[in-house]
Amino acid sequence: MYRFLASKRWLVRTVAGVLLVLVCVRLGLWQLDRNDERAARNAVIEAGIDSAPVPIDELNAPGEPLDTDDQWRNAVITGQYDPEHELALRLRPVDGTPGVHALTPLVTADGDAFLVDRGFVASEGRPDDEVDLPDPPSGTVTVQVRLRAGEDGEGAAQRAGTVRRVDTAALAETLPYPLYGAWGERVEQDPAAADGLQAVPPPEAESGPHLSYAVQWFIFAVMGVGGFVLLIRAEARGRAEAEAEAEASTSTGADARAPTGMQTGPDQNR
Repeated sequence: MYRFLASKRWLVRTVAGVLLVLVCVRLGLWQLDRNDERAARNAVIEAGIDSAPVPIDELNAPGEPLDTDDQWRNAVITGQYDPEHELALRLRPVDGTPGVHALTPLVTADGDAFLVDRGFVASEGRPDDEVDLPDPPSGTVTVQVRLRAGEDGEGAAQRAGTVRRVDTAALAETLPYPLYGAWGERVEQDPAAADGLQAVPPPEAESGPHLSYAVQWFIFAVMGVGGFVLLIRAEARGRAEAEAEAEASTSTGADARAPTGMQTGPDQNR
């Protein structure tokens, strides 16, 4: 009944169907992996944001990359801002609003520096280089920050006084003091931050759509298998009906060609 599956046409269909199902399953597993990564990231964010502030030297050192598990943790640094080497961090919108961040070195008593994102100023349609950043406070300040890992890719300032990525390793080569491998977003500051600077909000721990996408891909895989089985059964049923009709037609034709028997009656004896 299913011998037709060995035909070339059905072998091609079978291979294509199996590949399609495997692709759907693989995409579903990939989305599950993405969901696990997002869950792990959310766990780090939640643990970091809720952590008690500790001195920066307990979590990072000049020239050392930040440990992944310490991302978003709260740290405290005391020093003096260096406005001469301040940078404008561009293309980092806050809540969908374009603007510029004030990225300022905070020089500690040991002579090391830590890059602090002091806050955000909306551009309001102005070019980035026309946005005025409020001056940092003079004298000694104590800042609580959310730690961020140094970012790779762009190196030092793309154009004078601005950066798009905080590549601490590359920026350290342009500054006159050792630079911590981590940088941070201001949470609190004593004395208070200047008016006109909006503190960067903490990241949201969102689960994202990955789990629902995974379920959809697995449903597609099941639908593919079910559809292929229905296609095979429909083909088998059609072939069986065609064979039955052919047999019925052959039987009817044979009956029509069969000779009729000799008739007997009164006229035969005359």
